[in-house]
Amino acid sequence: MSITNTTAEIPVSHSEDEVAFGFSELFFSRTDERGKIQSGNTVFQRVSGYSWQELLNKPHNVIRHSDMPRGVFWLLWDRIRRGLPTGAYVKNRSQDGRYYWVYAIVTPVEGGYLSVRLKPSSPVFCDVQAVYAEILACEAKEGLSPSQSATRLNERLIDAGCRDYDNFMAMSLLAEFQHRSLILCQGIPAAITSFNDLMTSANKLLSTAEAIADACNAYRFVPLNLIVQAGQMGSAGAAIGTISANYSMLSQEIQVNLATFFEAARRVSMTIHEGAFFLATSMVQEEISVVFENEPVTQNVDHLSEATKLRHQLTRYQAKAAENLRGIQRELKQFGEGTAGMKRLASGLAAIRVMGKVEAGRLGTTVLNDLICDLEAFQEKLNQGLNDIGNLNNGLCFNADQLEKLHASSEVGLRLDPSCDAAKV
Repeated sequence: MSITNTTAEIPVSHSEDEVAFGFSELFFSRTDERGKIQSGNTVFQRVSGYSWQELLNKPHNVIRHSDMPRGVFWLLWDRIRRGLPTGAYVKNRSQDGRYYWVYAIVTPVEGGYLSVRLKPSSPVFCDVQAVYAEILACEAKEGLSPSQSATRLNERLIDAGCRDYDNFMAMSLLAEFQHRSLILCQGIPAAITSFNDLMTSANKLLSTAEAIADACNAYRFVPLNLIVQAGQMGSAGAAIGTISANYSMLSQEIQVNLATFFEAARRVSMTIHEGAFFLATSMVQEEISVVFENEPVTQNVDHLSEATKLRHQLTRYQAKAAENLRGIQRELKQFGEGTAGMKRLASGLAAIRVMGKVEAGRLGTTVLNDLICDLEAFQEKLNQGLNDIGNLNNGLCFNADQLEKLHASSEVGLRLDPSCDAAKV
């Protein structure tokens, strides 16, 4: 599976078994803490095919489709019960047996949960359908429990290049947001584009940090081997032994700092992906609030109360998105300081290695020269990695500053070209 944000030809289903609804149609439902439906909008009622009397106070799984892996719902409920907003692709079943796919954004609200859905269309959606079919087959063949199925799903997403489910949520929601904007002739907000750049750089940042860790691990015994060789040379190897011991101490310090350094890189990536999800969620919630306020009042839904709840949720996630932007800047500042510290250690390591090279050249032994060459190779990988990380961090800081300016100038909202006839899509 290839998780990507690139634009591809929009897949069109010609199945007569699929419920048709437009890309411009958002819908929502609100449940209590047990998952029983308390309210929703007219699009939800129409697409589900049930009357309000058949929906209200019924478990939300009344629309569950048998093609859905149980692990998806286990993961979703595990997250939202812990207060974590969650995005997931879901195949639902209408009252007459037809199906419809949605990308659902489920967030905790007072007394229960709010699920806002949009019609998926991105290349990620195509990939996920294949993964779901694979997981569903594993559930049947291996008798996987829901939690085991969720674990298998996470493993499959990691195989596809996603570091975890939070990473997948941010990538998939932004992919759907962008693809839908193109279909509806909406301008893609600059903040979404900036977050895409941030996520790409954050992934590279983590990969580079991992490469540095791998290099440290691969060459960790070289200084020890140098000390052993120096010891075998007696008094002639005393100088190289001292140099090697100093090198070993400094490389061990780097190894210790590496754990903190990598954790800082992980926090940067996590905060950026979380921010992308919060931002896109707040934009979708803003749109559903407007959509619902313009809907005609129905007898079975307290329109004013639901509109208030939607607006309250919108305010919450706009605040979360704003706080996250500040969090990104804090994490980047701390990570930059950690990178500078690693560079200082690397410089000290380089100075000791040069002395070792001079001494090894004086002694003229092949083994020592080979070991010094290994140290040079490690030093090169370390310096290159730290330079790459420094450049990535500078780019991340720039994009984060741009996002902060966009937020301050209130340019993160949706833009729609009213001349576009979305009904033709």
